[in-house]
Amino acid sequence: MFRYEVMWESHDEFEAMLARTWQGAGKAHTLRELHDKLTSLAGSLSLWDTQTFGHVRQELKALNEELDRMRSVPSCVGPSHAEIKVVERIMELNYREEIMWKQRSRIMWLSAGDKNTQFFHLRASQRRRKNKISKLKKSNGQFTENEDEMGAMATDFYKTLYRSEGTTDMDRVLNTVPVKVTAAMNEGLLAPFEKEEVKIALFQMFPTKAPGPDGMPAHFFQRHWELCGDEVTAVVLRVLRGRMIHQYLITPVLCSFQKSIARRS
Repeated sequence: MFRYEVMWESHDEFEAMLARTWQGAGKAHTLRELHDKLTSLAGSLSLWDTQTFGHVRQELKALNEELDRMRSVPSCVGPSHAEIKVVERIMELNYREEIMWKQRSRIMWLSAGDKNTQFFHLRASQRRRKNKISKLKKSNGQFTENEDEMGAMATDFYKTLYRSEGTTDMDRVLNTVPVKVTAAMNEGLLAPFEKEEVKIALFQMFPTKAPGPDGMPAHFFQRHWELCGDEVTAVVLRVLRGRMIHQYLITPVLCSFQKSIARRS
């Protein structure tokens, strides 16, 4: 599954490559076109990651082995030019590895600090174990570990939870609810969404939490808003204003604006 990596941004060629890829895909006018454009971009980024960026941990291992070999030479009296270059590359890769594990760990309360890759790695691993459901208790009190059976149980649970049981005599209930929304407040709630509201809603999201099926976290849109902001805003406004049915839910973008509707109240 594709996931946008924040550490890619540390590469000197990344910004130029991203701009060429985005602009070369043409301008998206509909939600379908934006969905397809992000999907195409994900494929290009994955290819660039493999061919240009490289595998951080594998390269780190190879460089550390090379550095040990250089320093084990008996005739070595000081760091050579080649050794200095290797050390500089290791420092760069250590920084990228820290960004990688920090993104995976989703630590909200640690925004900056010294390198502690092991800590971030453990947090990411703990979160993965914690989020895994290994068994469920059936109605007869017995437990099951069968994935198909657990999937069916989860589906039935939420179908039952959100199924309406019907209502009776609702007017009697509604007549007891005091009116809290004034005419002025209602006018604000019904006002059409504006361009600036789109950006505000998106930039209120935590950058690297919960990317959607497209693999793009809010950070991608926040960091590259000058590049993609106008297209994203135009498409989202068409959806929110009822001019387009959103068969393709571009997360986290549209989810954030649907939440902004609730915040108006």
